[in-house]
Amino acid sequence: MGITLSSDFIYVLAMLKTTPLVVTIGLSLTIPLAVLGDFLLGKPATGQVLFGATLVLFSFVAVGIQSSEPKPGDDLLNNVLQPPQDEARSREEGHLEPIDG
Repeated sequence: MGITLSSDFIYVLAMLKTTPLVVTIGLSLTIPLAVLGDFLLGKPATGQVLFGATLVLFSFVAVGIQSSEPKPGDDLLNNVLQPPQDEARSREEGHLEPIDG
């Protein structure tokens, strides 16, 4: 149970730090790693498996390059821990109800 809880927690943090697309493709990297493990164990892989593993690797690199430029407001985790300045200012001025916590 602890392993499942920790992996789910890390998955959610990764999704808050990046995007669901990057995290999902990152999880798909288990396919090329499994092919590599089979190679190290001496089990041959077919051409289709190698082609699929190569596509997964290229897609991860392509998405990583495309989303490598930080954009304002992309880091949702910081927005949860520290509300944006406009929202904090509105709470101080009494326009929004204070957050309990």
